[in-house]
Amino acid sequence: MENVRLGIVGLGNMGKAHLNNIRSGKVPGMRVTALCESVGTLPSLLEGEQPFTDVSKMIRSGHIDAILICTPHFSHTTIGIEALNAGLHVLVEKPISVHKADCERLIAAHKNKDKVFAAMFNMRTNATFKKVKYLIESGELGQVRRIHWEVTNWFRTNYYYATGGWRGTWKGEGGGVLMNQCPHNLDLFQWLFGMPQKVRGFCQFGRFHEIEVEDDVTAVLQYDNGTTATFVTSTGEAPGVNKLEISAEKGRLTVVDGTKIHFQRNRQPMSEFCMTAEAAFAMPESWSIDIPVDSTGGQHIEILQNFTNAILKGEKLLSPAEEGIH
Repeated sequence: MENVRLGIVGLGNMGKAHLNNIRSGKVPGMRVTALCESVGTLPSLLEGEQPFTDVSKMIRSGHIDAILICTPHFSHTTIGIEALNAGLHVLVEKPISVHKADCERLIAAHKNKDKVFAAMFNMRTNATFKKVKYLIESGELGQVRRIHWEVTNWFRTNYYYATGGWRGTWKGEGGGVLMNQCPHNLDLFQWLFGMPQKVRGFCQFGRFHEIEVEDDVTAVLQYDNGTTATFVTSTGEAPGVNKLEISAEKGRLTVVDGTKIHFQRNRQPMSEFCMTAEAAFAMPESWSIDIPVDSTGGQHIEILQNFTNAILKGEKLLSPAEEGIH
């Protein structure tokens, strides 16, 4: 196989963005050969692209080797299962499913491990968070004690929700800010820190908008090793902020807007200093360091390229869809 023949189902904002990137030659080894839209109007077709209004027919057409699922959330499960059962490679937009049980059904359908099954968690390509992951896994921070992530820069107007009948509804989205905007942040959270053992969430439904679902959330997370965390998000707060703070043995790491990393590094780990200092109000000496980051990462294009390379060359996936259940 020289090129992966891709079919895209769902030509809303993200489907069209992916289509334009691939058509522009930004993903070598991948070409679009089929488009499917059951509700809206398809973009103008280029040579070699086949139109469909029924995704089942596109899946069985023989025109595609892989499918990119960009439809509303609830259909991710059914389309994904059908495509995997048909022997296609599958790339699904976030979230991979709405309910845990649907995630399990979709993941269970990936029986043929020769077929690549990936999710569009493009924030994993962000150079800033890759650097943070390295700092944690290398031991540079020491044991993580506490995490606080306030990500309220997802502000949306009431008009935003009114532009699509599926937005802001249980039936259409299956949730609000946690299901639509924050899968990226929640994926990064577990990618960096692992899965917590206890979660308590305080959700407010339609607090800032005329919607059914949550638009303001504060969650408290607990880990068996004693680490605690808070996660705060909203689509109704302006100006918003995106600030991740990690308190660890060797200091405090702060990530602002996903682009800047500041490290207040303890000269001596705080637990060691606590138990050995012979002064009542002493503090460990700390140094302020701005950690450089080279680039923002390839985002959606890098995930598309990685998916292509995994099919053609066996490259390791950056975002296996199985991890979407977290």
